[in-house]
Amino acid sequence: MKTAVIVLMTAWLGTAAVAHAAYPARRVEVVAAGNAGGGLDTAARALDTAMHEAGLIDQPMIVNNVGGAAGDAAKNYVHQKKGDAHVLYVESNRIFQNKIIGTTALDFDNFVPLARLITEYLVWVVRADAPYRGAKDVLDRIKGDAASVTFGVGSMPSNDYFNTVRPAMQHGVDYKKLRIAAFRGTLNAQLLGGHVQLISTTASEAMAHAQAGKVRLIATSAPAPQGGVLQGVPHWRALGIDMHILHWRGLFLPPGAPPEAVAWWDERLGKLMKSDPWRKMLARYGWADAFADSAQFRRELVAERESSATLLRQLGFAK
Repeated sequence: MKTAVIVLMTAWLGTAAVAHAAYPARRVEVVAAGNAGGGLDTAARALDTAMHEAGLIDQPMIVNNVGGAAGDAAKNYVHQKKGDAHVLYVESNRIFQNKIIGTTALDFDNFVPLARLITEYLVWVVRADAPYRGAKDVLDRIKGDAASVTFGVGSMPSNDYFNTVRPAMQHGVDYKKLRIAAFRGTLNAQLLGGHVQLISTTASEAMAHAQAGKVRLIATSAPAPQGGVLQGVPHWRALGIDMHILHWRGLFLPPGAPPEAVAWWDERLGKLMKSDPWRKMLARYGWADAFADSAQFRRELVAERESSATLLRQLGFAK
């Protein structure tokens, strides 16, 4: 009996020590599923800076850019870090989209959803001298002739692509005949160079050119009117198109990460969202606050995966 009691006490003390161990106990590797300078990299570095400026973490946060394979390279890398709560993974809706289109067997069920940090809203952008007064002009034109306007997007399928075809579909356009080109380089160069007539991209990507008067933003994927660079830009619902798109950036932990780490991030990120350093990051990059903690984020991922699968099947991308 005494031996049993000793064993139980030893086990309890070991569990308590783990539960109350300092976390993070060493540097945190922040894996951005994209190349340096991209949206995921920017979100990772903004998180690092704001967490330290707000005094919410003592350990270094080292950003590791793992680009390639449309996010699947990073997905495979993080999946191999099973149980390591010192690896933080920054990804977008590719966390579930890539499995739907058949490029990987992994989605968010194979990781630990931690938080949705921010969203960027997408915009339709035309040159300042374009003949279109607004997005309705474009929609009316392609309804009559779907191939009459050349669109540029970053990749297909993607939120840029969805922000192009979904309004067209709702407006009665034969979306299968749309002229849509995907470019790996900057979409702004394609637009300003006259290679395409309209691009769908994030507001932050178009912000500098809009402020310089080189381009006009004629529609946004936001669910409601916005301020800042999107002040006065019509959102789709105001144009009679019942849709919006959150181009979000989210955080994940590797599979098997302990609940204590999830609780730590929930508490610290909740404080970060209310801090001045984070508000400055939102303003600097034109991001919108779309924070969701681990529980809410997972629920919304499930719903978003289902709706995306339906759309991707309709568009012929689902495997």
